[in-house]
This record gives sequence, C-alpha cells and structure tokens, in this order.
Amino acid sequence: MHQRLAELTEGLEQATASLRDGYQAEQLYALRVGMRRLRSLLKPLGSTRARQFRKEWGGFAAVTNRARDWDVFLLAARNLLPEEQYSEFEVRNRHHVLFCHEAVIELIESAPWRRHIREWRQYLERPHHHEAEELMAPRSLDLALSGARTALAAARASGDERAWHKVRIAVKEVRYQAESGAGGTAEDPVQTELIEQCKPLQALLGSWHDCVVQLQLLEELESTPAHDRLHEVIEQKRVQGLAEIQQAVEDHPLFESSSSTTRARSASSNGS
Repeated sequence: MHQRLAELTEGLEQATASLRDGYQAEQLYALRVGMRRLRSLLKPLGSTRARQFRKEWGGFAAVTNRARDWDVFLLAARNLLPEEQYSEFEVRNRHHVLFCHEAVIELIESAPWRRHIREWRQYLERPHHHEAEELMAPRSLDLALSGARTALAAARASGDERAWHKVRIAVKEVRYQAESGAGGTAEDPVQTELIEQCKPLQALLGSWHDCVVQLQLLEELESTPAHDRLHEVIEQKRVQGLAEIQQAVEDHPLFESSSSTTRARSASSNGS
C-alpha cells in the first residue's frame, strides 16, 4: 500500500509540474485522477492524520472541478456543433474557461498546496503509519461493493440524478479499491474481474454525468442559437444515457451479494 501511495504521488507531482509550464487539460485530468485514487486508498484507514489528508485532497480537487467541466464541455461542443457555431461558442465563453484554468494554476502555486505536499511527503516517509492498511484492505473492498449495491438500490427507488451520481462514485470506489490490491493482490483474478466489470459501467455513468453537468453550465449562460442547440442535443443524450445505465445494471454481477465475492476470492486463494 505504501508503495502504491508513493507511485500515485509521483504521478501527481509530475502532472503538477507540467501544469506549471502551461495549462493542459490532460495533465489536469491526471492530477485529478491521482488525487481521487489517493483519497480512495486513505478511506479505510482509521487514523486522524489519514482522515485529515483525505479531506485536504478532497478540498484541493474541488477547486479543479470547474476547469475539468469546461474542458469536457468544449470537446462535446466541438463534436456537436457545426464549425461556425462552435467557433462562436468558444469565443463567447473563453473568459469562463480561462478563469477556471487560472484557478488551477493559482492552486498549485499557492502556499497551502506547497505546504500540503511537503507534509504529505513527510507522512509517506514514515511507512509505519500505514501498517493498519494490511488489516483494513480486505474489508475496504467488501465495503465498497456493499456501498455500490446500496447506492444502486437508492437510485432505483428515487430515480434522482443525485442518487445516480452516487452510483457513479460508488463504482469508481470499487474499481480503485480493487486496483489497489485490497483483499488480495493487484493480480488477483477476482479483483481483475471486478475492475473489468467496472470499466464499461464507469464509461456509461461518466458520459451521462457529463451531460448533467453540461446542462447545468448551459443554464448559467445566456440563450444563443449555439447554446440552445447544445441544450437540445445534450438533453437527448442525457435521457438516452440514463436509459442505457438502467439497462446495464440489470442483473449486473458487480451488484451481487458480498457473499459471492467472498466465495470467489476464497476459491481463488485455495486454488493458488
């Protein structure tokens, strides 16, 4: 676990260094994924320090949300609008995009960020802080699977967008815990299967959630032919995307009872 935390930190700092040289959407994405994965690995730990770091990583990630939303929105608009309309859209909203990008650069240049990274590095230099991870790891994957089932039940009952968003977060959590080797090793066939089960669901949920966010952004903008066209097309994609998700989760193995996962893991261990 300690090695995985260190590897994620290296990747995160590489993305940060690249962003300091100039904003790049792919580097922001790498930074955000790194922070999310670190938070996931810290989640099962019980120490006050781990909880504090998890909260701080979450706060920093929140500052980058808007930039990522606009990066994805620009790509969607380029694909959905005729070239002339897209050019108008991009020019009209450039100040929103630049403002969000500047917020990311200000974040990684800020004193709180630098202090956080320094303290996090100090934390990583003391591996004994992470001894509890070996005991908590198996339970963390089972908890993630249980959380996914609970989130799906709530989403089915309410049909609320927030509830389906929680399903998206829960599926990510299962994948991150499985990729961390929680409850076995990163090469465990049961966990490899879980990861592969998560990927298509993540793609569906991610595309749907992008539509939800883009519609929210459009509500904040004045009406123009380009904005109105985007709203119409993205709303259609949102409805279709949710229908595809609802079909995909029917009898999906990811949402089976934890006992089946435990049995499969035990069988795998006994056969090795």
